Amino acid sequence: MSSQSPFTRTLVAIAAALFMSTIAVGAAVGPAHVDATQVQGAVNA
Repeated sequence: MSSQSPFTRTLVAIAAALFMSTIAVGAAVGPAHVDATQVQGAVNA
């Protein structure tokens, strides 16, 4: 790992941070989307 340049390590860190934030947002929004769908179904019933 020490053979990588600081620039490469920075890019890898940025890519990892974006990936992790995407996963976190998906985990947070997913249940909210499901709840909204269930509420809409109950209102239409």
